[in-house]
Amino acid sequence: MSHKSEDFGEIMLKMIDKLAGKESNLKLSFEDLTLDVGPAKAKLNGSIVLDVVYVDEKK
Repeated sequence: MSHKSEDFGEIMLKMIDKLAGKESNLKLSFEDLTLDVGPAKAKLNGSIVLDVVYVDEKK
């Protein structure tokens, strides 16, 4: 059986597409998220809320 793995970005795009037009929010929560950038490391706790709105511009 063959299975294609999706990365996080592809999964997010699919979720945002399904929520579009429904005036939905997408809340991403994280706890002890470690960002490691060169010599600096940071642990974060919190959430991000995305308001999903698509606009259809008429030409």
